[in-house]
Amino acid sequence: MKIASIFSFFFALSSLHSVAQPNLTDSAKSEIDRIFKAFDRKDSPGFAIGIVKGNSTLYKKGYGSANLDFEIPITSNSAFDIASVSKQFTAACIALLILDGKLDLETPVSRYIPELSKYPDTIRIKHLIYNTSGIIDYFKLPRPGGLSWITFNYFDIDYCIHISLSQDILAFKPGDKWDYCNVNYMLLTKVVENVSGMSFAEFSKQKLFKPLGMNNTLVNDDVTEIIKNRVTPYNPRTKEYVEAYRKEGIKIDSTGKWIQHPRNSPHYGGSGIVTTVDDLILWSENFFTHKFGGQAFYDLMHKTMKFKNGKDNQAFGLYFGDYKGRNYVAWDGGDFGISSQIIRFPQQQIAIIVLSNLGTGEAWKKADDIAEILTKNGVL
Repeated sequence: MKIASIFSFFFALSSLHSVAQPNLTDSAKSEIDRIFKAFDRKDSPGFAIGIVKGNSTLYKKGYGSANLDFEIPITSNSAFDIASVSKQFTAACIALLILDGKLDLETPVSRYIPELSKYPDTIRIKHLIYNTSGIIDYFKLPRPGGLSWITFNYFDIDYCIHISLSQDILAFKPGDKWDYCNVNYMLLTKVVENVSGMSFAEFSKQKLFKPLGMNNTLVNDDVTEIIKNRVTPYNPRTKEYVEAYRKEGIKIDSTGKWIQHPRNSPHYGGSGIVTTVDDLILWSENFFTHKFGGQAFYDLMHKTMKFKNGKDNQAFGLYFGDYKGRNYVAWDGGDFGISSQIIRFPQQQIAIIVLSNLGTGEAWKKADDIAEILTKNGVL
């Protein structure tokens, strides 16, 4: 479900309202299964889904294979790279530091990252959170040595930040425009590390994932790391994809159906979280129960700000939109061999999670299709 037209969204939920007994009929489940029918086979990449109502799971299931070499089936415990859906977890770490009184949204980022002091206009924490810093994202700039930014080619977070900050001027004055920028969120991880004295991976594990019971979620900051139940990403081996890979300097055969695409670039902050549907169910439930972080954490995660750019539907790694008169909070992600979406309907206390190890998986659209079925069946 892509970002809807921008609108002001003021939302307050002071306590968990009573939730009707979860109800998803076998017929509705069958309708959902049909969305993924073409992928529900051993020789295809696929999907893992989860549907939450309040603090209960309505449905979770896997379709297709996590690894085509061994035809390992996808389950709700399969570990996916979730691409840009990771941003809400980076923002959550910043939220925890704010709530702990360690920094605030007006704090100049140069206090922790001195390289930013070269810019005459002050970049503050809020400018990074809301993608309005003026920093040029790394992949929009030429990579030294002629290599492309395709994730087959190794590069890490420090390299990305170095390339972006090698520019002596900003693209615009902070706050004047909105520009989606992964380096904004990479810089936020550096803020977390400087404030906490911990690596970002360790901070997120100890302060966020473990308290939530998300024991199979981590920051993938090491490409050599063994990750239990990790899925393999794939793209279709079509003429268009083969030509695109060749253009990026990757020698590739046109024979076969799928292209395996391992992620060899351990950058994080804007991406880099590996997690499971089971863990994301816990994450989604907490936005309805507020057990972790309480109301203050909930409110900060959903805080919007208004800048000169006029965009005010973004919060902490989340955006607000409307689906058939129902307000939602979401973020979607995509990369080579990856497609992901988490969408929540706060007033109905419904969350839909769709993860895919297929670059053309269009997880956002699959989430939209599921929402349509839930609406038709009176669940949403």
